[in-house]
Amino acid sequence: MVTTRPVLDLDGTWNLEILDRNSQVELTAAVQVPGPWTTQVAGYGDSHATVRYSRTFEYVLGSSHSESVIVAVFGGVNHSARVLLNGEIVGEHEGAWESFECDLTDALVGGENTIVVEVGYPPRYGTPKVPGFLEIPHGKQTWYGTTAGIWQSVRIEERHPVHVTSLGLHADAATGLISVEPQLSRAEEGVQVRVEVSYLGQPVASAVAEPGAPIHVGVDQPELWGIDQPNLYDVNVSIVRDGVICDSVQRTTGFRAFESRDGKFFLNGHELELRGVLDQDYHPGSSSIPESTEALESLFRETRALGFNMLRVHIKRPDPRYYELADRLGMLVWTELPSWLTWTPEGAERGVALLERFIREDEHHPSIVMWTLMNESWGIDLDSSKQREWLRHSFDRVKNAARGSLVVDNSACLPNYHLKTDVDDYHLYRGIPESRREWDRLVSEFAERPSWTFSPHGDGERTGHEPLVLSEFGNWGLPHVLDQFTDGSEPWWFATGADWAFGAAEGTNLLSRFEFSGLREVFGSWESLVRQLQRVQMVANRYQTTSIRSHPELSGYVLTQLSDVQWEANGLFDMNRGPKQFNGEFALVNSDYAVAVRPASYSGFVEQDLEVSLTVVPARNGAPQSEALGMLSLSVDGRAVHEVPVPAQSFSTHEFTVTLPVHAGAIELAAELRVDGELVSRDVSDIIVVASAGGSISTPVIAANDDVADWLNALGQKHERFGTQKTSCDGEGSGLLVTTLFDVEAQAHARSGGSVLVLIEDEGALADGFGFLPSARVGARTGDGDWVPRNEWLDRSGPFASVPGETILGIAFEDLLGPLVINGLPNMMRPALQYSGIFSGWLRGTATTTATVRWSEGDVTLTTFQLRQALAQAPVARELGLAMLRAAAGE
Repeated sequence: MVTTRPVLDLDGTWNLEILDRNSQVELTAAVQVPGPWTTQVAGYGDSHATVRYSRTFEYVLGSSHSESVIVAVFGGVNHSARVLLNGEIVGEHEGAWESFECDLTDALVGGENTIVVEVGYPPRYGTPKVPGFLEIPHGKQTWYGTTAGIWQSVRIEERHPVHVTSLGLHADAATGLISVEPQLSRAEEGVQVRVEVSYLGQPVASAVAEPGAPIHVGVDQPELWGIDQPNLYDVNVSIVRDGVICDSVQRTTGFRAFESRDGKFFLNGHELELRGVLDQDYHPGSSSIPESTEALESLFRETRALGFNMLRVHIKRPDPRYYELADRLGMLVWTELPSWLTWTPEGAERGVALLERFIREDEHHPSIVMWTLMNESWGIDLDSSKQREWLRHSFDRVKNAARGSLVVDNSACLPNYHLKTDVDDYHLYRGIPESRREWDRLVSEFAERPSWTFSPHGDGERTGHEPLVLSEFGNWGLPHVLDQFTDGSEPWWFATGADWAFGAAEGTNLLSRFEFSGLREVFGSWESLVRQLQRVQMVANRYQTTSIRSHPELSGYVLTQLSDVQWEANGLFDMNRGPKQFNGEFALVNSDYAVAVRPASYSGFVEQDLEVSLTVVPARNGAPQSEALGMLSLSVDGRAVHEVPVPAQSFSTHEFTVTLPVHAGAIELAAELRVDGELVSRDVSDIIVVASAGGSISTPVIAANDDVADWLNALGQKHERFGTQKTSCDGEGSGLLVTTLFDVEAQAHARSGGSVLVLIEDEGALADGFGFLPSARVGARTGDGDWVPRNEWLDRSGPFASVPGETILGIAFEDLLGPLVINGLPNMMRPALQYSGIFSGWLRGTATTTATVRWSEGDVTLTTFQLRQALAQAPVARELGLAMLRAAAGE
């Protein structure tokens, strides 16, 4: 807080002129400052245009004007700025992420003044003389729009000629010293620097020194800053000349010790599990600043309520209020240098120097405990030994600057890696249920400190004591999004996802696609579909979080992400900060304690005994823990079946046996942990219970081969072998032929009026039976499947009503999800009864997995479910197989 500088606030409405390539005015608009102009003018979300801001203001010259300096302070302009006052150039600056000042003293007049700011944005492709957009630190402006313009506040300050121009400040918990490094506008005889420290409004320490050297102020027995006790000190730095205060600035800071030892994190000497969430720091309207301080504080409080103790603010320097609120509320922050995408020696040097300046300006915030240089090797070629050497050297530079904090060289993912880092972190996305077992395998490998997280070139400097952190993971759940349609038009950003996840991230024509694909008929309404997708997201996030936490070798994680940003729908909140459904359930696996429930199978038969493993995860929250016992309970569909005391402050695994209910259906297997009588954690597994016998169909069934016959026998379905039943091939087709190949015999059966069920197990399963266009084609799944998960659905009406569960298939069906899908069914020329299907992201990559189609005089049902292969390990495959026979027979 400035105490001796009169201020005129220039925030508010400014006039904007958008210029074309010939510097002619293309469009004028009124925009708000602060805030990117590209989010305020429709149709310009990704614009690189040059613009001209202007506004007038009244200024009354003060009595001290003859010796005062009048400066305009810009909190941030993206990307280059030229400032004119009353037609005179008063300053220029380049770079989006730092504040800058312009001296207005000589150009300012009493009364009305006009200020003009010409703002340029780098070209998409640079030249040897002009760096392009990809060579500068821009963060995710290649993803979510350029967010160009005057995005931070603007003010005019009247200052004494001798004043503070920048201030470095660091509080050291080990020594109790606050180090202050002020830079002054100029040297002058008789000037001293006075530093005064107060706590809760009471002075606790002070010092006076000559300018030019760091000033160290000692605080006796300082109160430490922590997550639950965010103790802050006020530091006032004054410039004094002849006993008179000329200028003063204030900072808040806190004493905290954050370090890593033996693969663990410690906050103020106590072990800490990092429970982080990635925050892109984009806000409603795609703005790069929060709509208000109150809204940001509310979001932070909701984040804490969800169990998180850290925010990873992603490759972006946030609004200053971000760090201030984190300090005040006790939220740890992992912050990062905005990324670039093209490495040059000059650009890389500018980037590291920028991060060093960030650290100097921001290290007084006790909430900031980690800094990152690179994200996923964006902007660096790790196959270049020269660039790898640069990264190692840059780590050392940043580590030297970041006193009391940890540094990450490259927050890594396959196929990139670390070279030298304080934290061995890695990103891992796998869709649930599709890739659940692979997820478990990779997390287990990561917990063993695998070689693949460090350089394979022999130049990695691994100590083996870096904490292991799974620093990105997570799943999608589409938002309601209909509130983003203005005047009936889709959001502009719907189209910007087209280049991501094989097109699955594009939202264009969303509602017509919802109707045309038949999903409305399956789910009933858009709201019903969204509800199920958000539950799928919660189930996957819950499973993956408890998987990570069950490994004591892992010291933290960062869930992607806090809120949706445009098309990237993996937030716990939507883009308007509305919480996704089921967040409350996720909070119970993300608290200080955790319990993980893992059944031996996610489906079972009625009255079957099911083995269940429960893992208790102790609290590691940076504070001393009591040795209180916990009470661990296990329930089946709300009925308690086991309850045992457990040591709550140590990892432990407990094995139980439960008996499934006597009636088929979808049930919850829930584990709860209570400490001192309070529910501190709850984990749930959804179990599908099916009947163990009965349910065969009355239609005569014919097995085309021995493999099919074996499957039918396992189902308990009576059948004949092909060729032994007269009606199967004599031109009067009847009965249901089950086959794995729609060959000549199967086609003849359908042609003569019979029904055929084709169990598709390879791409040639349809032979030439659908060889005309447009018609069915068997092919591989499309889309990403991991970062943007694929969703499989089964219409539970009609013949599949007996299969328990939600429309979107859960973990119980993981073994049934084959690698193939059916494209081309249904369509306008060949309608079909579609029973199951698949889609990715914004309802892209839609395809069929089960459908019945008219073929000549018969009906052919096609399915890619792995009904035969899954029967042995997934009891639900039996119920689905019987339902498939009913569907194919038309019963």
